[in-house]
Amino acid sequence: MDTPAELIVEAQTDTTRAAVAVRNGIIVAVATDPAGVDALRDTWRDESTSIFEQHGVLAPLFIDTHNHLALAARNVLGVPMHDVRTIGEILDRIRESAAHIPAGSWVITAADWHEMQLQERRFPTAVELDEAAPDHLVMVQRGGHNAVLNSAALAAAGVTATSGDVADGYVARADDGTPTGLLQDGALTAMQSMLPEVSQEDLIKGIDVTSRTYREAGVGVVRDPAVSVEEWGALQRARSENRLHVRAFSMIFSPAPLIAAAGSMNDYLDGLEAKGIHPDDGDDRLRLWGIKLVVDGGVEAAALREPYAGRPDFTGTLLMTPDGLTDALRACVTRGWPVGTHACGDAGVDAFLDAVQRNVDNGIQHGHGQVVMEHGALMDADQIARAIKLDVHITAQEALRDGLIGPFAEAWGQERVAAMFPWRELLNAGASVSAGTDHPISPLDPIAGILGMTTRRTTLGILGAEHACTRDEALELYTRAGAELLGHDLTGTITVGAPADFAVYPVDLHHAPDEALAGARPTLSVLAGEVLNHQEESR
Repeated sequence: MDTPAELIVEAQTDTTRAAVAVRNGIIVAVATDPAGVDALRDTWRDESTSIFEQHGVLAPLFIDTHNHLALAARNVLGVPMHDVRTIGEILDRIRESAAHIPAGSWVITAADWHEMQLQERRFPTAVELDEAAPDHLVMVQRGGHNAVLNSAALAAAGVTATSGDVADGYVARADDGTPTGLLQDGALTAMQSMLPEVSQEDLIKGIDVTSRTYREAGVGVVRDPAVSVEEWGALQRARSENRLHVRAFSMIFSPAPLIAAAGSMNDYLDGLEAKGIHPDDGDDRLRLWGIKLVVDGGVEAAALREPYAGRPDFTGTLLMTPDGLTDALRACVTRGWPVGTHACGDAGVDAFLDAVQRNVDNGIQHGHGQVVMEHGALMDADQIARAIKLDVHITAQEALRDGLIGPFAEAWGQERVAAMFPWRELLNAGASVSAGTDHPISPLDPIAGILGMTTRRTTLGILGAEHACTRDEALELYTRAGAELLGHDLTGTITVGAPADFAVYPVDLHHAPDEALAGARPTLSVLAGEVLNHQEESR
């Protein structure tokens, strides 16, 4: 008789019955029909086997290849912002937070909101923040590219009417040069070193809470493209204390100002390695994937070939020079560091592919999956062909388009928004591509992303229907394709020998009608053989 399993999960509906047996975090048996389930129970169980009977259908946990776990964990610690609807609400929350901490302290918000959700459809100003917290330093974060500071914080950062512009960034100013509070990209990066350190214990609390919510959304594996050295340390401790509830592949966030401060990309990598940080460090639950570079901005500053809607003199911002990007990619490839590069707009994609091409032309050849384009939101057929020829993997996020559809449409115009993330063309061409949510910039909802990928339906209507893929293809991009990129025995499947990473859903993810699939959440999830019963946790 085979050695008993540690656990058996059985999922049953009126028309289906299936079961999985798990031992040492690995799937040791799978049954997909009633007779097989009975045989599996007889073969693999004994009195020590835990059995979980669930109503529903088995499915692999999602592999989210672009998900900001560290930022989401920090959001748990900041002033909540996701549900604000007016600038007045923002100010009230800042005022309330400031009332409970000493004067001169920082008030920092969560970043998971957008000004287009506000009635005023704009950022707050430094003056407004001053009124809410006159005795504190305030930073209202919004996503990963923008923040608004009050006057005290601007002064502390050295941003004044005469301080001048910041390389690779933007400081919003009134007509007389006075900063209005908004900082973007390089201007934001330049001041972040002055922010107070968050304690490692607080970061771990955030990681614990956040990674549990990921499992509740059916996400089991994340590739996090923006992790600081400090956050990497917190993740390592969270892993050792069993407070990390997903598999995480971390990327050290490396914007151009940090590289320039080190002297060169080689010097920057020397610094990381001197701290004991190396690619592939870790284990099956937490691993250092590589480096994250940023070549252009986001909604408001992605580099576009044609001007922004209503802004004939603005085509976005390139955040790295051609030589700087080429040198950075070369250093990573030659030293064995996998590297992902944020390239959102079509001109940003051009800049990235051009840099990869220059290195290849000079004999710098990377391995499959070692060089990744993060987003690739606007790509035409020629760019897709170039990415395939250069063996560049693309991780794309329908959730980013759909979650920020209003801001994208206002900044880029509906024609370009309709063209974002051309799944059909990527798949037909044979591109190496996987899917992600870009949470917390976008909602943590892979199911919504899958529905967007297959219907192209948005709150502004159906945009770009010709770019849709099928349900099976979308699920594949969120499971097997991510496993192929990340490796390390991940499969994104429920098969014998695969890691025991699966969930039970109340509906069949492959065949349920769209209206039944929308909002579906797992009732139970298993990661490396560890069970979370979400129905019990919600009580």
